[in-house]
Amino acid sequence: MFKSIRGRMFWTYAVLLLFLFSTSAVSISALFAQLNERKEIESISSVAHTIEDWTVALQVEQQDDVSIRAYKNFLMSWGKFTNSDIVIVNRNGDVFESTCAIKSVPQEITDNMLYNRVFTYKSNFNGFYDDRVLSVAFPLHYKNTPIGAIIFNKSLPEMRNDVLELFFIFAISIFSSLLVSFIIVYFQAKKISTPIVQINKAAQKIASGDFSERVAVTSRDEIGQLASTFNFMASSIEKADANKQRFISDVSHELRTPMTSITGFVEGMLDGTIAENERDSYLQIVRDESVRLTKLVNDMLEMSKLQSGEFKINIAPFDINDLICSSLISLEKKIDERHIDVDVDFRPEHLTTLGDKDQIKRVLINLIDNAIKFSIPNTQIMIKTSVTGGKAKVSISNVGDKIDNEDLKHIFDRFYKTDKSREQDRTGAGLGLSFVMNILRLHNQSINVKNEKAPNSDNYITTFEFTLEVK
Repeated sequence: MFKSIRGRMFWTYAVLLLFLFSTSAVSISALFAQLNERKEIESISSVAHTIEDWTVALQVEQQDDVSIRAYKNFLMSWGKFTNSDIVIVNRNGDVFESTCAIKSVPQEITDNMLYNRVFTYKSNFNGFYDDRVLSVAFPLHYKNTPIGAIIFNKSLPEMRNDVLELFFIFAISIFSSLLVSFIIVYFQAKKISTPIVQINKAAQKIASGDFSERVAVTSRDEIGQLASTFNFMASSIEKADANKQRFISDVSHELRTPMTSITGFVEGMLDGTIAENERDSYLQIVRDESVRLTKLVNDMLEMSKLQSGEFKINIAPFDINDLICSSLISLEKKIDERHIDVDVDFRPEHLTTLGDKDQIKRVLINLIDNAIKFSIPNTQIMIKTSVTGGKAKVSISNVGDKIDNEDLKHIFDRFYKTDKSREQDRTGAGLGLSFVMNILRLHNQSINVKNEKAPNSDNYITTFEFTLEVK
């Protein structure tokens, strides 16, 4: 039990509670005893003054038989009332009158009578009592002159019984409180430890390769936040593992196609399946596939550098509008082949931005080339630049087919291609838009894409928009 968090928490709190309540019980018992003793002294203090007055009136100033009998009855009544034995002594300590058969008083009381003060003393009163008693001695005065003392003897066991009764009530309260506290501590320890146990079990499953395990979030405290963070981590690991598997699958697919073509054509030439006069055309295909394979490998290496932060960019000012124009000239042949018009709207005409000019041109080439490939022939590509919120905005739009929302979510992922893009673009590896995203991320800029229905048409307009810093 002590090896588990629940056990350690429960017993730690249990021991602390026991120590706290035990200390409280001892302290309060001592306090009860003191309060009870003080209360008894205070209650008999007023009685002592009354007895002092009657002693002076009936024994000092009058000494007839009637006064003596009345005085004895008076002492007996107050003795019963205060539940104590009353002893009257003179200055020499001789017993003058008492409600019991006491003949002498302890020397300590006699000595303290000389100091003319209230004195308490605990003893068996020179062996007169079987148990110890609390003796409270009050000075006895006549005309402001001390003439003796009035002594009240109260049984200490009886006084302790009163304290014990109070302690018994307190003990029941403590026991009930402890019981409730133990129950609360147990369930609180269970509430805290259960999510940790679940997290541990889930972590073991994730370590063994099962990334689907999640932990129930039942609170908003630190434990709940830990469970949420763990679930987020598990989702991230699961997503990363899925991306890794998809990456391996996509890379295998992309590499297999050119390698299969190269192997097939070379074997055909070696075994004579391909005629001598056709070899040059097939060798051209083999060369193209080899170039494509080399480009794919280089792109993957460069993508790895981009994502690992090893890729360095050179920030310098350049005119983004001029860069767009030069990018369009580079793609002029493709634009003409698909009979596409280009509409350019630069506001302002010259816009100086900050960034790595070569890498931003790569972004433009990828986005414009993408717009060309997926544009419906005889339509238009719209390119706009503007300044909004202190940043330059570049948007590239084309008219094409509808892109599903699920495809839009993954459009910047490596090797991701929509079904329709696979039909239209069989040469690309699906790395272009991922390059675009990572290059702009290195520039601390953003890019977004939207696909909206074109007015008065069944076609859709796809718009990519990214930002740059303005110089």
